[in-house]
Amino acid sequence: MLQSIRDRAHGWLAWTIIGIIIIPFALWGIQEYVGGDADVEVASVAGTKISQQDFQRAYEQQRERMRSLLGDNSASLDEANIKQSVLNSLITEQVLHQSTDELGLRISNAQLAGQIQSMPEFQENGQFSKAVFVEQLRRIGLTPEGFEARVRQGLLADQLNAGITSMSLVTQSELDEAIRIKNQQREIGYLILPWENFKKDVAIDEAAVKKYYDEHRKNLVNPEQLSIEYIELSASDLAKSIKPDDAELRKLYEEQRAGFAVEEQRRASQILIVPAKEADPAALASASAKADDLYKRLQAKGDFAQLAKENSHDKATAAAGGDLGFVSKGTLDPAVEQALYALKPGEMSKPVKTPAGLHILKLTEIKPAYTKTFEEVRAALEKDALQRKAQDLFFEKSESLTNLVYENPDTLAIAAKELGLPIKTSGLFSRQGGADEIARHAKVINAAFSDEMLGRGYNSEPIDLGENHLVVLRVKEHKEASERTLEQVHQTISERLLMSAAQAKARAAGVAIQKRLSQGEDPLVIAKEYKTAWVKPGLIGREDAGVKNPAIVKAAFALPKPAKNANKSLPEAGGEPLPSGDFAVIALYSVKEGSPAAMEASARLALRRELQRAKAESEYQNFVNELKAETKIVIQQDNL
Repeated sequence: MLQSIRDRAHGWLAWTIIGIIIIPFALWGIQEYVGGDADVEVASVAGTKISQQDFQRAYEQQRERMRSLLGDNSASLDEANIKQSVLNSLITEQVLHQSTDELGLRISNAQLAGQIQSMPEFQENGQFSKAVFVEQLRRIGLTPEGFEARVRQGLLADQLNAGITSMSLVTQSELDEAIRIKNQQREIGYLILPWENFKKDVAIDEAAVKKYYDEHRKNLVNPEQLSIEYIELSASDLAKSIKPDDAELRKLYEEQRAGFAVEEQRRASQILIVPAKEADPAALASASAKADDLYKRLQAKGDFAQLAKENSHDKATAAAGGDLGFVSKGTLDPAVEQALYALKPGEMSKPVKTPAGLHILKLTEIKPAYTKTFEEVRAALEKDALQRKAQDLFFEKSESLTNLVYENPDTLAIAAKELGLPIKTSGLFSRQGGADEIARHAKVINAAFSDEMLGRGYNSEPIDLGENHLVVLRVKEHKEASERTLEQVHQTISERLLMSAAQAKARAAGVAIQKRLSQGEDPLVIAKEYKTAWVKPGLIGREDAGVKNPAIVKAAFALPKPAKNANKSLPEAGGEPLPSGDFAVIALYSVKEGSPAAMEASARLALRRELQRAKAESEYQNFVNELKAETKIVIQQDNL
């Protein structure tokens, strides 16, 4: 919806900006009984209230989104952080909304209509469909007016963002400094101390195991588990029983005939000459002279394919004699396209100048425009008809499913019989999920362990698993969490304590080695003493593939530069715990800064754009922060 924001924003700020726009959608289409009192206020922004009901809906939506993303790790969610994040986003959204009003920013009805009509969710056969638009909004509980208001506000935020970020500039000195840092190389050596080498020096006694058990027994449990029975309704399953007939497909073909027209295509070859230096008059003149010379040679019956192989700077096509393949209008640079469509088969163009360089074109073949026959598109028509019929049937049955499970909350049998759907069962699973596919969906897990199902024994509401796929479930068996005995977890505890103690010894040894290296001791002797290897990769870059462990590279570039002293062989030493539990000791001998002059023009341009994007993101965030600082914001923490 906000493509230009996506184009400009990356990383953590992108998620902040997108969150500003996405979270308000959580305020629509959720059941009316969810959340608190609409009159209770959680915050106010310059006098505009954010209600507890709105906050609760946004919070539930965000928590569900996070659970879907984290899957098996959803148990680690920090509810307090989620609440604070949601509140911050709602406040930011309101501040921006007020700012766009004050600045007089406006989105015309034509702009709004164009944006909505371009959304693929509301299109049918590549065209906007009002019926699809209304139906999609109905499914998620939105009115067209409410949805349009949200899209309009999103476009206003996009407009505000563009106005601020478009003014961000990166100076030449900033770019040069970034190159020196980005392309910096460091001469290092390192060794790795495997924690398992220190196990022999560790003894775990029963008292330590018992102490660990007593301190952690609440976490050493058999988790709460349950199994479910469920029925599922999916358009893909319904499609298996549908077979569109030939008459229907031919009718569709006639209705969509215009969409099966294929434009004229032209096959061309090119020789591309790129100036040695961008915007250098001498280099441009040299490239132009070379292109003119090649054109003369071609006019004198020169072999186009051979000259392309020998001279074209377009590496992707030079090896194939400059062949570009078949192209349609609108796919090439306008100047190139104009020249190409002025040629007849076998003819060549004079050098055509574009930002990419100088192009000499040869038209080799023309495929005239035509309309695909029914036989050619039958498979696509059948697929389209099948999907539409299955979707219509899915919507029809989903409405019946919703009514049946609501009217019969203590059984799935009636809905299953009426709709001809089997009742399926799962194995036991915990709040972290289970082995069955159905038990891997966060929505299913959350519903199954809800008070509504566990406490009251009711059916769930239909749960949307995406792509026209619904499930309704009920708890079949429930097992409470149970504490595990010391005997049951003795081995696990012993292994944890052994690993932890061995890792501590590896770290202690690493610290001692760092001191010895900084005093000038021979790293080869030290490595032999610890029965490991001293690795000396020499100069490495930030993304060097020669060092297999990226944590070592990261740690090496975090070390301060070696101090200048009489003994140039004394390194700056550091250590880094590795994800495996091993410990790395790193010695930094010298630092070589990146050279701005050595970076290619294309790489400089890419880096400049990257820096400009980051600077724009920072400036936009600063603008948002200033708006919030200047706005009276009152938070009712007790109502969260």
